[in-house]
Amino acid sequence: MSGKPDVEAKRRATLLQALEELQGLDLCRQAELGGFSCKELEDGAFQLLIPSFNGEIEIWLPEGRMSLPPHLESLSLRVLALRYVKLSCGVPESGEWIAYRDLPGGRFYAATISPTIERPLADMFGFRRGALGEIAARLGGVKADFGDESFVFRAFPRVPLLLVLHWGDEEFPPECRVLFDRCSSRYLNTDDLKVLATQLAAYLMKEGGRAEEAENLLWMVE
Repeated sequence: MSGKPDVEAKRRATLLQALEELQGLDLCRQAELGGFSCKELEDGAFQLLIPSFNGEIEIWLPEGRMSLPPHLESLSLRVLALRYVKLSCGVPESGEWIAYRDLPGGRFYAATISPTIERPLADMFGFRRGALGEIAARLGGVKADFGDESFVFRAFPRVPLLLVLHWGDEEFPPECRVLFDRCSSRYLNTDDLKVLATQLAAYLMKEGGRAEEAENLLWMVE
């Protein structure tokens, strides 16, 4: 007997729980703290618009309807957007980039970041100079001054992700690192930040023509 119905039920339950956790919140205040927009509609309804990876996530509450651009569509990003709304606290970005292991409680799962995110991206872009830049631009990546190529991706308004690539050559293999602003843990928990970094890797793979690898990566977090 297939476990697919159980998986789908679990997915729906996770999304519904994230929606329920927004009940009773001052949504306009959360929008102010989180750097996104909130529009009050008729009959006490609200429309939230959250910038994400060069797109915009729309949420209608209390209806619970959500709309994502096709290039961002995933259950994980839907849930993370809702959690971002809940946890938005107004803490400004620190400008200090840290590894996943330096996030609260991150050391325990830090070893999973390299094989699932960093190594595949290094293999994909490490010998194709300039390829990462072309794809990063489609996801709103802004060039930074680290490594041989680096880009800051705005996952949510107060949650940037930094991707640093060191090219490979005849002597050394390529390397890639994903880093987080120290303030990120105030907006999402550490496990959610790992899922968010996984999302970024999947989006880059998909934009780079590796759709099957991207789907496999998303399957791991969804």
